[in-house]
Amino acid sequence: MTFIPLKNNPEESGRILKNARTVTIFTLFSRILGAARDLVIAHVFGAGWVTDAFVQAFTIPNVLRRMTAEGSMTLAFLPLYTEIRERKDPEAAKKFAAKTLGLVLAVTTILTGLGILFSPQLVYLFAAGFASSPEKYDLTVLLTRVMFPYLIFVSLVAWAMGVLNAEGRFAAPAAAPILLNIGIIGASFGISPLLEEPMIGIGIGVLLGGIAQILIQIPSLRKVGQSFKPQNFLNDENIQRLLKLLGPSLLGVAAYQINIIVLRNLASFMPTGQVTHYYNASRLSELTLGVFAFAITSAGFPELSQHTAAKNWDKIRNTLRFTMSTTLLVIFPASVGLAVVAEPIVSMLYLHGAYSWSDVQNTALTLQAFALSIPAVAMIRLQTSVFFSLKDTRTPVKVSLFSILLTGLLGWWWSQSLEIFGLALGLSAGTWFQWMLLSFFLLKQSELRKNWWPLRSSLLYMLASAGMGGFAWYSRGYGSWENGPFLVYNWVNFGGILFGSALLYGLLLLVFREEQVLRLKNHILQINT
Repeated sequence: MTFIPLKNNPEESGRILKNARTVTIFTLFSRILGAARDLVIAHVFGAGWVTDAFVQAFTIPNVLRRMTAEGSMTLAFLPLYTEIRERKDPEAAKKFAAKTLGLVLAVTTILTGLGILFSPQLVYLFAAGFASSPEKYDLTVLLTRVMFPYLIFVSLVAWAMGVLNAEGRFAAPAAAPILLNIGIIGASFGISPLLEEPMIGIGIGVLLGGIAQILIQIPSLRKVGQSFKPQNFLNDENIQRLLKLLGPSLLGVAAYQINIIVLRNLASFMPTGQVTHYYNASRLSELTLGVFAFAITSAGFPELSQHTAAKNWDKIRNTLRFTMSTTLLVIFPASVGLAVVAEPIVSMLYLHGAYSWSDVQNTALTLQAFALSIPAVAMIRLQTSVFFSLKDTRTPVKVSLFSILLTGLLGWWWSQSLEIFGLALGLSAGTWFQWMLLSFFLLKQSELRKNWWPLRSSLLYMLASAGMGGFAWYSRGYGSWENGPFLVYNWVNFGGILFGSALLYGLLLLVFREEQVLRLKNHILQINT
């Protein structure tokens, strides 16, 4: 086996790392506030039926969000925008963006109106098990109607993200979720206590946060010369090209969202609190993915799109190799860490107020299942961006259809005996299956058969992660986690696990002289000097 060194344009590598650092910083702050938001909700409402109602209601507009703007729209829009800018002129690209904005507004406004009108049917589709409890079902319907306009707001933010990322600006889109969390936290203290049903205040906070997310994009859009005024998108050639790309991608995303609907529906039949356990565990896994994997992928996607527009395969391979290596550098240890110390993490974050020790144990077990899928999710995100940059949307669709079927079947089967843990385990298994299929089809691209996978680095990351995991497993035995955050010694032990694990992982890679770590070390030294 030949090991290919990580060769990349230093200027491009520095640009990707700089943009990834910007996204990481804002995303980390956002995720911390997101965790604080979940902690506030867990402390006030616990893992009871009211929280289950909010989780299911908030899921419904989020599913449509991923299907419309934030999911397929962003991935399909950016490569096309970049191509128009590179082959024609920046003004043509901005005109195309304004027409895309008109399309996004029209579609999401119609979907919001239909969603509010048919909320009872949507709630039954997502959580049929709630129908046995009229009070829970009615509250979920009401919350769904309150929060559905958030679909419009977040779709506008996703559109702005596509434009700004293509123009090399990442701060405002990455900072936007911070305002959503601030809106929810502020509403929980300033609005909820004033209402007869306090959870409605959380829904209002979602809307306020969504409006704030839009407002923060406007200054950055003005700096790049992009108008926030939508234009007529009918009979436009580039919009038609966009729709052709969106067709297959929407089918793929829809298939994935159908899988979420099936899993959430199964969860709705489980004992009270299981939906909340699933939600909190998924949020913790998304923290890792959002802060590290998606930040690096988002920073590398504009570069990939630019290279594919120029059909420069050498640069495509180099960018892909660099982005993959940087992603796996942080994803492998994060996945191992979440799996090994899931119980201490959940205990220190959630064991207070109405959240009990049994809630912690169920959430931690579910988190372990999610942790298994994190490397696969990160690699799928990167692989999907490659297919979209190549304007191949059909392959991810075909793969997703197969993986969704497997995920649904395994989730249903395992949930019969393992309840919510089985659902998460089924999702992890289906995710790895999806990654294997995508890898197979990616290698069918003749120009990508040449070695772009950072094999040596991947093996070293896994070896160092295993050593780090052994240290974390041994250290966690000294904590009294059933006492949660109320025992000072637990904080000392918890901090020691986190710091010691990160230090050991970095030292092991330096001892192994892993290329990417040495590159990052030199990059940091250059910044400091």
